[in-house]
Amino acid sequence: MLGKKATETLKEPIEFDLHSGLEISTPEFGKLIRISEGPRDHDPGIDPRPEIIRTRWRWIPPAEGAIFRLAAKGVIREERREVGAGSSRSFSSTAGTIEEEGVFLAGSSAWVPLPVNEMVVFDLKILLPAGWDAVSQGRREQHSKTDEGTVVQWKCESPQEEIYLVAGKFFEYADQIDNVDLFAFLREDDSALAAKYLEASQQYIRMYSDMLGPYPQPKFALVENFWETGYGMPSFTLLGPQVIRLPFILRSSYPHEILHDYWGNSVYVDLDSGNWCEGLTAYMADHLMKEVDGQGHEYRRDVLRKYGSYVQEGQDFPLTQFRSRHSGATEAIGYGKSLMIWHMIRREMGDEQFLQGLSNFYQQYRYRKASFSDLADCLQAASSVDGWDIRKFIEYWTTQSGAPRFGMQFELGPQSSEITLKQVQKESPFPLRVPVYFKTANSDQWQMRSVEFPNVESVPRQVTVDLGQGVDHVRIDPYFDVFRKLEPEETPPTLGDIFGTDQGLIVLPQKSADLDRWKEVATQWARTGNFEIVEDGHLEVRTKIDGSKAVWYFGAENELAPGDFQAALTIPEEEYLADEVAGIRVHGVSDRIVGWVTSPVVEAIPGLGRKLPHYGKYSYLAFKGTEPNNSIKGQWPATGSALAMSVNDSPALLPTPERIPLGKPGQLLDPEKLLGHVRLLTNPEMEGRGNGSEGLARAVSWLRDRFEEMDLVPAAPGGTYVDRWSVKDVAGETLQLENVLGLIPGTDPALAQKPVVVMAHIDHLGRGWPDVRSGNEGKLHPGADDNASGVAVMVETARKLKRTIRPQRPILFVATSGEEWGLKGSQRLVSGGCVMPLVEALTAISIDAVGRYKDGSLLVLGAGTATEWVHIVRGVGFTTGIKATSVNDDPGGSDHVIFHKMGIPGVQLTTGAHEDFHRPGDTFEKINGDGLVLIYQWLNETLGYLGNRVEPLTSTLGDGESQPVQRASGSRKVYLGTVPDFADSGPGVRFDSVMPDSPAEKSGVKAGDRLLKLNGEVVADLRMYSQLLSKLEPGTEVTLAIQRNDKVIEIQLTPSKR
Repeated sequence: MLGKKATETLKEPIEFDLHSGLEISTPEFGKLIRISEGPRDHDPGIDPRPEIIRTRWRWIPPAEGAIFRLAAKGVIREERREVGAGSSRSFSSTAGTIEEEGVFLAGSSAWVPLPVNEMVVFDLKILLPAGWDAVSQGRREQHSKTDEGTVVQWKCESPQEEIYLVAGKFFEYADQIDNVDLFAFLREDDSALAAKYLEASQQYIRMYSDMLGPYPQPKFALVENFWETGYGMPSFTLLGPQVIRLPFILRSSYPHEILHDYWGNSVYVDLDSGNWCEGLTAYMADHLMKEVDGQGHEYRRDVLRKYGSYVQEGQDFPLTQFRSRHSGATEAIGYGKSLMIWHMIRREMGDEQFLQGLSNFYQQYRYRKASFSDLADCLQAASSVDGWDIRKFIEYWTTQSGAPRFGMQFELGPQSSEITLKQVQKESPFPLRVPVYFKTANSDQWQMRSVEFPNVESVPRQVTVDLGQGVDHVRIDPYFDVFRKLEPEETPPTLGDIFGTDQGLIVLPQKSADLDRWKEVATQWARTGNFEIVEDGHLEVRTKIDGSKAVWYFGAENELAPGDFQAALTIPEEEYLADEVAGIRVHGVSDRIVGWVTSPVVEAIPGLGRKLPHYGKYSYLAFKGTEPNNSIKGQWPATGSALAMSVNDSPALLPTPERIPLGKPGQLLDPEKLLGHVRLLTNPEMEGRGNGSEGLARAVSWLRDRFEEMDLVPAAPGGTYVDRWSVKDVAGETLQLENVLGLIPGTDPALAQKPVVVMAHIDHLGRGWPDVRSGNEGKLHPGADDNASGVAVMVETARKLKRTIRPQRPILFVATSGEEWGLKGSQRLVSGGCVMPLVEALTAISIDAVGRYKDGSLLVLGAGTATEWVHIVRGVGFTTGIKATSVNDDPGGSDHVIFHKMGIPGVQLTTGAHEDFHRPGDTFEKINGDGLVLIYQWLNETLGYLGNRVEPLTSTLGDGESQPVQRASGSRKVYLGTVPDFADSGPGVRFDSVMPDSPAEKSGVKAGDRLLKLNGEVVADLRMYSQLLSKLEPGTEVTLAIQRNDKVIEIQLTPSKR
């Protein structure tokens, strides 16, 4: 609607643009005049697009006025072209195209008549063929899909700069958070992938709402495009089919696109004064997610490195001239330099004031255009830093090109330690504060002082400060908190150093059978970079190499490459095999950076040409297959810094900074939901859930009702939820035990009998039997961690997955009884206690004692039972940001070890042992609710992957016959009081802690000690330790061979009764 309501009578002429491929019918009223036709300048916005031919029209209404109605038809199919070449974010772009695979129409294609230089609101109704659907801005008001076709209506009531339309054959998935509709529109039926994005949408919308204010759009949708893109539109993002399946996208590009609904798609950019939006979005999304992972300083180092690599002499420009990214240099400035400015301001203001200023900016300029100076005003108003003019600071940094570079002088006197810091760049000095870290000879503690280049009319070129007596180590900006040019020693050579050169050479292997393939890559790179192409057989090539700043050597047969790589480091990973895998190495030689690309797989060469420009931050890479797929990447270690000083030339270790991130992704689940389950299961009415007790029967009944309400398929024999059987106890009394089983069916008939088995034992010790500690007989054992915590996580995981995914293979949830009594519940399960045989189960996961989470304390025990488990753990951690440690061994073991006997790999999730294990002190109050949410999230991601994995895991168990099936703790008679470090890889067993007043503490055993031998027998690992403990008798002295620091000592210890 051209800025007016459709029913409003217009009396003044209006002008609008329309795509020249559209044929207009004569309007019912008034006169339509063609003014001009040709390439039309348009607002490039965040994602630049090629210009198109547009026609400008003027409609003149009749004297009495009229409602303007226009009908047009035609085909729009603009060419897709690569934009951002040479940057890490390049992709193909078009203003609009209508194809069989789908439709993409941006406002810049002029597919609808929009008034010139005005914002619009709109009500858009689209009619499509059967099976198709469409997405635009705003809220969906109407949606009807029939065999005849699809009708969809999107209504947008907030002012927009342009109108988008995306259409295709989509599978739709939906959710909601705080009255915001969430969608995932995928081109393949993939419920697990959709669930990941819907969950991520919830987390990031909650995070940014807490940081900045309520999310500005009525919806957010992930839409899968039919070619590779990275578009961010108001209320949705359009990502390519490969991009959305990259695991790191969920924690990098995805929050970036959601944040754009604040910066760029809600607060609009006044491009005449420069684009502030991209740097601020990158800082509060890409940098923030790295900061959450404790890697913010590494991210900032890479930003500074990229600036040094890509911004060559004559390519720099002030931020007020930045409009959009179209090269490595424009990205390094418009994203990187801008990002660092916001970081420096935040460090000066403090997080609370910084966020308050941004929140005020968002509220004040929502649906309006804003400039750097507008943002500066809002930050200034929120700041309480005395004497600091943020407006002036931002003006200086955005209007001046270049970056500071520092030189350092240090003078050590008897009473002082003076440091002089000088800005040595050719540009004028920049106002800023530079953090200086230092320590003295008599202390291991580092201190920090800021060296200020004041924000005055004439910024000083150098500043001297006295750090005091006895300083022996100094580091200038070691955490990369200041935008500056890095010193060469601070960052290793990378691919980006070559791609960013202004004087490069590509040397081809003349005698290679693959020369033509290498030529194609060279030609492609030369189009977007400053490279001359030569062949190694020509006499003058060596002279050209010596005169170049950067050189690429192509091909293993290259005759000149070995000369420049004689002293080069090799790719360090053991799995790198040069005769099977494409390898890329970069290093410095003489005054140039050189790189060597080899590939034994000729079909992989074109793919390397496409992919390597996106890996600019790395020093070495390896790729497998013909696609090819990256398998190894890394950077060489930095060699030092001219901005560091050590009096004795013996650098001291500077600890990694522990900083609170600017924000954290919102939780997927209210911790109280999980804590409520734990509270209920540890209520005295549950009687400690002892086997055979009425309390355990109540817990089983409660869980059966939960499985029924979430509509899991009953999976116990006879089509019920509960499997009951009888067992005689040691006194000969008959006890009734119960397992609870519920199933999420799979969609693949071939996998219908091959489930993923998820278990959490619901029983505990009641009043102590069968594993009571001496002195605790008859006392109530609540079992909060062991294992009300595991049951709580399993219940909510089952609830979430039942609602959000359709896995290819079944996921079986089982709450077992009798786990504390020799794993009787899991033995019953695999011996006919389920509607399906479990001999072909993919894997078993036992959730057992997960309530005492501390940072990074989630352990995956038994990961060595399948070769894939260690990679699964690593991948889930990468996707979710939740750290877990793979432990190959499985000391003790929970319900899953029954599956080991069948040759089926299985793992236990646990947060480790503690002093309350199997004691009355294992109470509800000690459970970490936020930690339970993290484990719930970790398990959701893992089961989403396993539920859609078709291939079996590669078991290391053989036929399983030799695997132990009894818990080690069940046969142990003694108590030492040591808590092993389950994550330690040996040798021996490292003690993570020692219980107060235990035999171990009384004998002098300390946390951090490493047990090498017990009574002369070598302790190879945790399992061996458990086996040796089972042989000991209370009151009989034993000898421990302990490694403490660099010494091995012997300690005599008398175990007490367990």
